[in-house]
Amino acid sequence: MIPAISKKKFIILARVNEYKMRDKNPNIPFTPDEIADAAVECEAAGAAIIHFHARNPDGGRCYDPEVYLDIVRKIRERTDLIIDSTLGQNTIKGDEARSAHIVKMGEDPNARADMAAIDVGSTNLDVYDYDRKQFETTDHTYVNTVKTTMFLAERMHENGIRPHLSCWTIPFLRQTDALLDMGVFKEPGFIQLCFCEGGIVGGHRCTTDEAMAYIRAMPTSKQVEWTCNCKEGNLLPAATLAMELGGHISIGIGDYEYPELGYPTNGQLVKFFADLARGYGRPIATPAEARQMLGLPAREKRVTQAA
Repeated sequence: MIPAISKKKFIILARVNEYKMRDKNPNIPFTPDEIADAAVECEAAGAAIIHFHARNPDGGRCYDPEVYLDIVRKIRERTDLIIDSTLGQNTIKGDEARSAHIVKMGEDPNARADMAAIDVGSTNLDVYDYDRKQFETTDHTYVNTVKTTMFLAERMHENGIRPHLSCWTIPFLRQTDALLDMGVFKEPGFIQLCFCEGGIVGGHRCTTDEAMAYIRAMPTSKQVEWTCNCKEGNLLPAATLAMELGGHISIGIGDYEYPELGYPTNGQLVKFFADLARGYGRPIATPAEARQMLGLPAREKRVTQAA
């Protein structure tokens, strides 16, 4: 039986920078003010959530907890977006170091993210160059043991932050199901299906066939909402399937520069996919509506100054 097209509210998460540089798309935000500017643009375009990585002014990776807190404050002062922080992927070594900014956020409600991403498993991130017929690296493994995942989840819960569950392959989904079953993750779970292009062979390709494999492996006895993103590739094949089948999207020029759309800003990219979702009959979720769907506490409406 062909499922009916979903009419539920559609959540757009904007992945504004990751660790992308500006050599292809000059619109990648680096500084806290630039990230806040991108947040304002994305909210106006239809985003309900923003995901960011702290960066140095020159674009280098930044691990200073105070920079994370500054970014959260600036976003919160100017938007009503749900704020989703990174844990630094595998660029920070050690569970304590990866969660240091989470602990600092817990000390200040005005600088506390609502969610933070946990990658629920391990995978290889080495990039294969099909033209040269060789790998660019051969030892780039992203390690997240069950012990690490449980530690990071506990650290988040202690500091009032909800884990956002990133799954790079179907076995990640099986581990997510087990940790939801244990109560390590609280329902409703927010699962992100991660697709990989650009030579990253450690995850699923962004095709409708491989997206359906993910969707068929989704935990069925647990309350979850699911979204999808694509590292180094166009999300469109999975995004349209998500629009049809009740999922959501995590989109941004931090994942892929989108030359097909003329190297847009994050806000322009959000608007493109928001318009497409409306064409599918999916109304766009506001931040407040997304909070309710994801089981996040409501926030008081931000007070804006009169012009």
